[in-house]
Amino acid sequence: MLFTNAQALEAARTLRSVLSQLLDAESAEAIDRQLAQLLNQTDLDENTQVDRILKILDNRTETQTWWDNFRQNNTSIQKSYSGLAGDPTLQPVTKYVCPIANDYTWYREDNSAIPLCPTHLVRLVPAQP
Repeated sequence: MLFTNAQALEAARTLRSVLSQLLDAESAEAIDRQLAQLLNQTDLDENTQVDRILKILDNRTETQTWWDNFRQNNTSIQKSYSGLAGDPTLQPVTKYVCPIANDYTWYREDNSAIPLCPTHLVRLVPAQP
C-alpha cells in the first residue's frame, strides 16, 4: 500500500500517544524519544526523516502491526466514536497537536483531560482544520 510522507509523519505523531498501550514502559519511552527527536530534527530532508521513522516502526512487531493498521484505516485521519447505546449518531473526536513543533498528536474521544506534549511539556491545542 502506498503512502505519502505526510501520512508517515502523522503516523509517527499519533503513535507517540499510544506507545504505552503497545509496549512495556521502557521500550515505549525509548521509541518515543527517538520519534520525538526525528520529528523535531529540522536539518533532515523529509524523505530521510520518513525513512528513519519507518526503520523505527519496522523494528518492533507491535509498532509494525500498528503502522500496517494505520495505513489501512487512515488514508486521511478521520476518527469518530459511537454515542450512548441507542444513539445512532457519530460524535466527532477532536484532534490535538503540540503547538510548538507539531511532533505529537492526540485524539480526545471523551472528556479526558488534555495532556501535555511529552517533548515540550506544553498543553496540546486543537488542530487547525
